[in-house]
Amino acid sequence: MRNKIVLLFIFFIAGIQSLFSQDFHYSQFYNEPLNFNPSLTGIYEGDQRFIMSMRDQYRSIAVPYFTFSGSYDMKFLPKIPKKGFFSGGLVFNYDKQGYSKLTLFNLNFAGSYSYMLNEKNILTAGALIGYSNRGFNTDDLRWDNNWDPILGVYDPRRPNGEDFESFRFGYLETGLGLNYRLQFSPRNNLTLGGSAFHLTKPSQSFYGVDNDKLYLRYSFLGILNIKVIDPLDIQFDILHQTQDVYQETVIGGLLKLYITNTISKKFAVHAGAMTRLGEGYSPKIAFEYNEWYFGLSYDIVTKDNLSDYSNYRGGPEMHLRYIITKAKPFGAFKICPIY
Repeated sequence: MRNKIVLLFIFFIAGIQSLFSQDFHYSQFYNEPLNFNPSLTGIYEGDQRFIMSMRDQYRSIAVPYFTFSGSYDMKFLPKIPKKGFFSGGLVFNYDKQGYSKLTLFNLNFAGSYSYMLNEKNILTAGALIGYSNRGFNTDDLRWDNNWDPILGVYDPRRPNGEDFESFRFGYLETGLGLNYRLQFSPRNNLTLGGSAFHLTKPSQSFYGVDNDKLYLRYSFLGILNIKVIDPLDIQFDILHQTQDVYQETVIGGLLKLYITNTISKKFAVHAGAMTRLGEGYSPKIAFEYNEWYFGLSYDIVTKDNLSDYSNYRGGPEMHLRYIITKAKPFGAFKICPIY
């Protein structure tokens, strides 16, 4: 049973090695499912899920990068057991970068339908639609044209020569995803999924031109969970994203130690690490107590334009999750726990 799951996971990894992100990213991508695949909406153990995430980068230099996300999703289970169920949710993102304070506000609605192929196989299709708004501020920016070559000083009163049509624009956000779930038991399972975002390729120009399109972002992820012994699981996870010339591959793993694991009380400690290929690595730790989950990681850059800064120490990433589960279980479905 476990060998079949491992082989499927290896085939998935091998299939994406030949692929080549411009959007914000998370190292603990499995804790931000709606931002990476809308077909993961409603795929968890429980009925309603709340998630808050924060990533803080480059805090030790003059230009910090900050990302915050919040999401909510729930299942719509039928009263009469059938072969599937619908789920819906929403996700909010805020991202700020650099001296220009380049910001992104994003609110999306996600929906999915999960079809039970049989008691061990679940296929889910999902879609996302929303609104994004991007803008920047020039107060802290400096331009070549403001340099006075005669006096040899910077003069902010001189015209900067830039002709921005606007400092903020909005666009329609779209996404589609597909996810496959193989589950032999709640603690022996495999998740494989792929998704695409920015399907309409909206313009992202501040100069009013239409040929500066936002490229499609493709995401491929895999998560494998194996029960080793009663108090111990191993999780392997991989994410590959590509967006025009930008790409990233994140590979990681966790050991999950169950201190207690009963119907009335569950307490587990997760510990592991990940690597973003060609960029750096990150240790990870998480605590799970009943319906609460808190995950923390710290990115350490080893190859980056900012790695030359001697005072650079990386950036923390935190995730808080709360799940509501109804007392009466829906017996016809094996609602699969994820992550």
